[in-house]
Amino acid sequence: MKNIMVAMDFSTGALNALDFAIKIANSSQSNIILVWIDTCNTKETTLDLCKNEIRRDAKLELHRIVEEKSDLLKAGKIKIKMRKGKVYQELALQAKASETELIVVGTHGISGFEEFWIGSNAYKVISYASCPVISVQVDYDIKRPIKTIVLPIDNSIDSTKKVPMAVKLAKAFESEIHLLSIYTTNLASIKKKVDRSMMEAEKYLIKESVPYIIKMVQSTNLPISVVDYAKKVNANMIVIMTDQEKANLNILMGDYSQKIINISTVPILSVKPKNLFN
Repeated sequence: MKNIMVAMDFSTGALNALDFAIKIANSSQSNIILVWIDTCNTKETTLDLCKNEIRRDAKLELHRIVEEKSDLLKAGKIKIKMRKGKVYQELALQAKASETELIVVGTHGISGFEEFWIGSNAYKVISYASCPVISVQVDYDIKRPIKTIVLPIDNSIDSTKKVPMAVKLAKAFESEIHLLSIYTTNLASIKKKVDRSMMEAEKYLIKESVPYIIKMVQSTNLPISVVDYAKKVNANMIVIMTDQEKANLNILMGDYSQKIINISTVPILSVKPKNLFN
């Protein structure tokens, strides 16, 4: 990957996300782009001085973070970008402008500058950005090695399209992928569809020489089943699809994405259907 972008509002969660991004960057020889968004929508008034002070302080803090973290980055560089507007829109625009291949965001916390904006915007960022997004919990121990990646496969048409990104990370960290086949019904035709997707995913992993394990579960609650399995195998990441326009009860998108991000204790990599096999 060339560039990994990190949303920064100086909260504990955002700083933890930065450390996690550096970990990925060191395994993929990537640059880090640190992005701060000025979310103030007040018109130019007597508050100008206050707003200028906030921007000045933010810039100073960004440079302090770069100075502190630069030595941790083995190959690339940490760059700074400051934008103004809605968080999810500006992050998506910056990602396109800088050819970002991955965005990393924290999920909740409180900032010393203002109420933590990534916490309330994380899912919007995931939905709006065109590239994959990793959401990292504020208390997640980023020192844990990324050795086990859970990859749920269901009966949706796009279910296997997250496999290439999962493989890319698995190769970077020499991880093992757990292909989790999820049956949400007893209908034979639906189970066959899941099985075909599983075979497609397995074929891709074999081609890319990525070690894997196949597991099957029957489930009426997808988020709980996936998170419980991840806990059982002590996984370090879960990879899901997200696409609200096609969301329904039987696919790993839409409401499912939001629920699993909310209840997971490990980082979630969210991939959109447009990230297809090469």
